[in-house]
Amino acid sequence: MSSSHKKIIIGVETEAYSINLSDYAIGRRYSKHRPGTREIGERFLRDSSIGSEYNSKPFTTVREAFFLLKSGFRKYLHRVYHSSNSNNNHPVPLLVGTWTNHFAGTHLHVSIAKKKLTYKEASSLAWHIHDHIPFLIAVAANSPVWRRKISNKASNRILYGTKKYFTPVKKGRLEIKDKAEVTYNHRRKSKPPTLELRVFDSNIPEYTVVLLCFIKAISLRWLKGKSAINNITYKEYMQSRNNAANLGMKAKLCWNNEWISVRKYLDRFLWAYRDEFDLMDIPEDIYEVLRLIKLGYNGSKVIYDAAIFAQKEYPKVWEKEFARLYDKALEELLNGNSIHNFANSLKLKLPETENVWLGRRRASIDE
Repeated sequence: MSSSHKKIIIGVETEAYSINLSDYAIGRRYSKHRPGTREIGERFLRDSSIGSEYNSKPFTTVREAFFLLKSGFRKYLHRVYHSSNSNNNHPVPLLVGTWTNHFAGTHLHVSIAKKKLTYKEASSLAWHIHDHIPFLIAVAANSPVWRRKISNKASNRILYGTKKYFTPVKKGRLEIKDKAEVTYNHRRKSKPPTLELRVFDSNIPEYTVVLLCFIKAISLRWLKGKSAINNITYKEYMQSRNNAANLGMKAKLCWNNEWISVRKYLDRFLWAYRDEFDLMDIPEDIYEVLRLIKLGYNGSKVIYDAAIFAQKEYPKVWEKEFARLYDKALEELLNGNSIHNFANSLKLKLPETENVWLGRRRASIDE
């Protein structure tokens, strides 16, 4: 297998709400990682707005990202390092984009291995990524709860936080300020120059790695000097972006002046970038998440269904019951189990995916 996929390096920053284990209250407390477990390149930070932020080391491969993201978040679960009868009330992360009226995001930082990413190169790469951003928002949406109420919106973080934290930019422009959706970050002491994407909701590692695959595929094609796949007007872009934030996987998005479903967009994307996907050695667990996404199960759908279940079963204390289930589900996931185990712990059953084909063959579900 070619090592060219290692030329694109991606780092992940994830902000998180907290679940207080003494009473299962959801809030913005700082979650401390287990002392002595930090690896070189990792950072566990206190975020003044939301509570906690995890910064990964830069990843060269998809498998590395998948393994180390789960390993990194597991370090917040102090009880896995203690005996079962120990008194452990350290808050654990809640990986969602909104819950109260604050915003938790996932930022991806893209660079080139053994080379300084110049502003000109970053601008060129941003051109290739830009018109896919609505699709990436739809797939990454994970904030159906806003001000502690369950909404029918896929990403309340995009709907309410865009103007302040990640303003849209027109294709061909690349900002240096840190409040735009795509920015150029100059070299710092702890990291090289990067292209940063700021629009994604906080999410569990499985969905973050799917995003990483998409960005890496676009970047590998760009690195070969090939043309951008999707080209739409700014008006079409903003309409697609708004559709994605409101409707998530049910949105209509623009692909080269044609309005199509997110499912069809996913298939076209995987076909257009098939050579790049073949290079990346993507784990089967991530392909399973892609199949679930095609069936409509992005993070927002999972959180929405779990919150609705808790509300129906425990109407007066649904939030605490959701938090209790999420705490167990997150530990299950970070112990190496699948997204199906995660959903089961949330009292959900995800659909079977054996008849779902991605990109190269016709899907058995309706478009």
